[in-house]
Amino acid sequence: MTKIRAAIVGVGNCASSLVQGVAYYRMANDNGVGLMHWDLGGYEPTDLEFALAFDIDERKVGKDLAQAIFAKPNCTAVFAEVPSAGVTVRMGAVLDGMADHMAAMPADRSFRLAEAAQPDKSDVVGALKDADIDVLVNFLPVGSEDAVKFYMECALEAGVGVVNCMPVFIASDPEWEQRFKSAGLPIVGDDVKAQFGATIVHRALTNLMRQRGVRLDRTYQLNTGGNTDFLNMMDRTRLASKKISKTEAVQAVLAERLADENIHVGPSDYVPWLNDNKLCFLRLEGALFGAVPMNIEVRLSVEDSPNSAGVVIDAIRCCKLALDRNQSGALIGPSAFFCKHPPIQFTDDEAQRMTESFIEPRPSLAGRVKCLIVAAGQGTRLRDVAPSKPLAEIKDVPLIERVIDTAQAAGLSEFVVVTGYEGARVETFLRGLASRRGLSITCVRNSDWTASNGLSVAAAEGHLGDQFVLLMADHLFDPTIVADLLAGGGDADGVVLAVDRRLKSPIVDPEDVTRVTTDARGNIQAIGKGIAGHNALDTGIFLASKALIGAIRADLAAGGDGSISAGMRRLAAEGRASAFEIGDRFWLDIDDAVAHGEAERVTA
Repeated sequence: MTKIRAAIVGVGNCASSLVQGVAYYRMANDNGVGLMHWDLGGYEPTDLEFALAFDIDERKVGKDLAQAIFAKPNCTAVFAEVPSAGVTVRMGAVLDGMADHMAAMPADRSFRLAEAAQPDKSDVVGALKDADIDVLVNFLPVGSEDAVKFYMECALEAGVGVVNCMPVFIASDPEWEQRFKSAGLPIVGDDVKAQFGATIVHRALTNLMRQRGVRLDRTYQLNTGGNTDFLNMMDRTRLASKKISKTEAVQAVLAERLADENIHVGPSDYVPWLNDNKLCFLRLEGALFGAVPMNIEVRLSVEDSPNSAGVVIDAIRCCKLALDRNQSGALIGPSAFFCKHPPIQFTDDEAQRMTESFIEPRPSLAGRVKCLIVAAGQGTRLRDVAPSKPLAEIKDVPLIERVIDTAQAAGLSEFVVVTGYEGARVETFLRGLASRRGLSITCVRNSDWTASNGLSVAAAEGHLGDQFVLLMADHLFDPTIVADLLAGGGDADGVVLAVDRRLKSPIVDPEDVTRVTTDARGNIQAIGKGIAGHNALDTGIFLASKALIGAIRADLAAGGDGSISAGMRRLAAEGRASAFEIGDRFWLDIDDAVAHGEAERVTA
């Protein structure tokens, strides 16, 4: 593999730990302790080369990077000798990157502005191009809104990928994300989630309470430290995006969103003698079986910057993999796994699976097939929630948008949505979504939507290729189910249906679910709501071919109802319908108010 040439913006403690880490692993004989991946898609930690660096401090500008990472006010642990790489730290653009109160603080604790001339955009773009940079790593201080956007503009013009380690929202902002996608450049962001820090521990405990049926009533996360990050955040006007990032990272995994007064997450105080040691104090209060109260308190002590570097070293390599593969825009899985405020929140387990699938992709149909979503039904049992089922909101996001987001996370990029009831309303929303997010969405109206769901599939035939993914607009699911279906390739003249073997799942309505019977080899023998002796449940997730549409039409011609299940029965009789087992992965059919409440409870 080639080397990864990285540029660092902000040669502070986090940069120091990252640069030290590469030197450490170059000499290490401890089998890569402290790494999530030694080999990540063919790239090892030692494949990183730091070829360019910007800072604004007089003790760093003009110095060799190997010296600058140890200059004041840096105070992180020194755990490796770093040889010179011949890279001199350049003067950066200040803009709003230095809080006003910094100048009044002791010199060895705070920034001291260099007197060198600041670069303009053309200077930075030229430097990025001259150094042949692959990935720009943003370590600017919290609150540097203008400075971050300046460097993002430079990255876009220079044609380099970005890892945004701090909470100015770029990857998670639809307009910025679309600009990276249009430029053919990847970005991982926003706001790095430390290897074993306050956020990941808080999320893990919160998710554990949800899994074990414990109601969370209130929680706080207080953080103290003595590095320049905490000193910078003493200016509370710089904290808006940071508090959003850290708070939403926890809210996203809650069973029910907490009222603002019942959750407090953020920096608490600056304690100089702590240096780069960060102390986190967590408390979670809730109710167990019988509404009996409980609480848990955690004190976590970590060296803040190495904790960050353990994640950033993987984020950089994922960004380079995306460049190698010509993938652009926000990397959904890696962003969710590595960052607090990604474009789409997933549980950490889901995000890890998505990241592993990104790192080691199997031959896949992703990007080569379209996604057909049936959104034609009326949803009478959800009438109290929304006038149209596809527009029923789950934590303020319409169902149809969540399905599209999840399918996109699985690798799908072109969508065909069949509408029916309240078709104009749904199509108006989808046109706005497509415009806002830069998505490819084709709407097809099924005027006969009161008949069977198979007619909606048949209505889209002219917009589909030989194979396509078929989803329901009212089903939520783990994106890795679809990703694995795509990786398997499917049957070019048949259908693969994702099935659940958990016949007594508490979140499935046994009277309403479509049942499936398979043989020992996974071939579907029977499918329908009333069949007996079934051994699986239909999840409503298909990797189909146009053979399904042909089977639906054949059933109609024979006087049948032309439903999807009827088409599947015909294919099963010909040995062209097989099952893909989803294991313990999540899916949910949101068909009534009870299921809607469950979706609100479990959705990140």
